[in-house]
Amino acid sequence: MVGLRQIFRSKFFLSLFFSGWILAGCASDLHLRGLEATGRGEHGEAVRFYLAHLKEQPDDLRARNDLGVSYLRSGQYDLAFLEFQKVLAADPRYVRAYYNIALVYNFKGLPDEEFNAYRKALEIDPGHLPTRLNLAHLYIERGEIARAREIYESVLQAHPNQPRALYNLALLYDQEGKKEGAVALLERFLAERPDPQWKEEAEGHLARLKKSRLSP
Repeated sequence: MVGLRQIFRSKFFLSLFFSGWILAGCASDLHLRGLEATGRGEHGEAVRFYLAHLKEQPDDLRARNDLGVSYLRSGQYDLAFLEFQKVLAADPRYVRAYYNIALVYNFKGLPDEEFNAYRKALEIDPGHLPTRLNLAHLYIERGEIARAREIYESVLQAHPNQPRALYNLALLYDQEGKKEGAVALLERFLAERPDPQWKEEAEGHLARLKKSRLSP
């Protein structure tokens, strides 16, 4: 059977990068054009619009956070870190900046710093969903499976159809021998119409589990 950490590594980045987005109605024209460029994956163009907006409104923390996200998406981790630090200097309780700093640490291969940044984010907002999901994965990387399971189960109490929690908790249950629970979670995951890649993987896991239930 595939090792637990290898299974979850493929799932970790499914929904990693959406902490910078805001409602379009709250943005200026330049900020909005930056968001649109980000959505198209044109990060250099997005950075240009965000910088132009921030030249006019340097105290706009949402735009500065979004600028950091564009740097992060384009692999400019030091520049991203600097922008998130500027956000926190202005507002030490800006939870998305802590979350994004954790992502910087992830991409730089600094798991202890990543862990601490997630914990700081949750001190500010214990219900911040992206942080909870990424922290659960990090617990798996650290071998603290019970803590990861606790987070996924708690997430599903508040968000019963959260795809990432459904899928990862199903894999945990499978590894722990809780086959019926894993089957139920995978069926719920598939009912959410996931992306084709994850649909195929989930169907494969589900078929194997159902086959194993029929084996003597």
